[in-house]
Amino acid sequence: MALWLCIIAIVISILVGWKFKLNTGILAMGFAFVIGICVMGMKASAIIAFWPTTIVFYLLSISLFFNYATENGTMEVLGQKLLYAMGGNAKLVPFAIAAVSAIVGGLGAGASTPAIVGPFAFVMAATAGVNPVLTAIAITFGNLVGSNNPYNGYGGSISKNLIIANGVDEVTTMDWSLKIWFNCCIITIIIIVLFYLVLKGHKADKVAMGQRPPAFNPIQKRTVTILLAAFFLMVVPPILNTWIQGVAILSTLNQLCQPQVIMMLGALLCAVLKLGDEKTVIRKIPISTIVMIVGVYSLIKVAAEAGLVDFISGVLSSSIPRLLVPAAIVLFAAFLSFFSSSTSTVMPLMYPMVPALAASLSLNPITLYTCIFFGGLATACSPFSTGGAVCIAANPYEDQKELLSNKMIIAALVCPVVTIIAAELGLFSLFQA
Repeated sequence: MALWLCIIAIVISILVGWKFKLNTGILAMGFAFVIGICVMGMKASAIIAFWPTTIVFYLLSISLFFNYATENGTMEVLGQKLLYAMGGNAKLVPFAIAAVSAIVGGLGAGASTPAIVGPFAFVMAATAGVNPVLTAIAITFGNLVGSNNPYNGYGGSISKNLIIANGVDEVTTMDWSLKIWFNCCIITIIIIVLFYLVLKGHKADKVAMGQRPPAFNPIQKRTVTILLAAFFLMVVPPILNTWIQGVAILSTLNQLCQPQVIMMLGALLCAVLKLGDEKTVIRKIPISTIVMIVGVYSLIKVAAEAGLVDFISGVLSSSIPRLLVPAAIVLFAAFLSFFSSSTSTVMPLMYPMVPALAASLSLNPITLYTCIFFGGLATACSPFSTGGAVCIAANPYEDQKELLSNKMIIAALVCPVVTIIAAELGLFSLFQA
């Protein structure tokens, strides 16, 4: 009964929050405490321990750092300069953002890519009149192309290890992993193009018409210097640590140069140099977004304690028509990943099912692995996942954050639907095992 109460509570929290303009997180947190304590006999401290502290710290550090650059006008001028450098062609901006995200993610930034690319991408996109949802999609799914490659990508490496654990030799695993990645690249491009076609509207901009953007003032010059130094420190040490293994000093430097650390130190430097009004910067921290993420995440963790993962696994393992197996796999992988990590939860749970399903139903294992792999990634833009939350926090425009959070929930529902259609049309069966 507790599990069904949690599922009903999730639906009610989202619908009531959307209908009456209430913070979904407050409703979800209330349900989490009531169901957890009164129905499941949990302690309040155990439910509080479910709070996603890593995500919250990410949101705080990004906001504190980039709010200085937003408050003193640096990001606005920087956005105009970036667009001017592209010849003022606003139509190319989303694809440029996706390409940069893919490169940064492929170089080793991985899950930190939205925090690194996001602030610059959002200001350039806003200057060009690009819908912020399209910008977030370009960042998120562009990063998936780079950071999930089977050579040095975090997700690709985990996928390889799980396939090997299923009894597949290393040579075959690498071959399959490349084909899985190619499948994911194809559907990623399709999703970006579809969102572009729906949300591509641009507004006229003076930079787009060829007018040179204004120069940075002294405060903005110091801010840009700090931004560039932070970008360098967030990108280069992780790349070196990925490519050069076993060097202790590089490992230590990599930990020191994690985005959360660099952005918090950058915020400290901006405060010391008086590059913005500290009270205004703190006041612009997206507390409503943090409350929403914390509340819903906690309710989902209570649902997991009530047996949500085992329930989904049991349904997937039961009798499902062969034709609908790819769609069912994508659906369950996307649902689990909507509130959790694909690499740490979805893939380890569902990959072991592939050999038996492939053998009993005569299905291509590459197709099944792709359904799990990208099914879990299809909801990476969810504001309740790490990638989606960090991407939203990386948007320096305070007035867009709450709206973007709500819109990204819809986007995270649309992407799995597109993925299911692609799976059922045989798009993931282009390569055979």
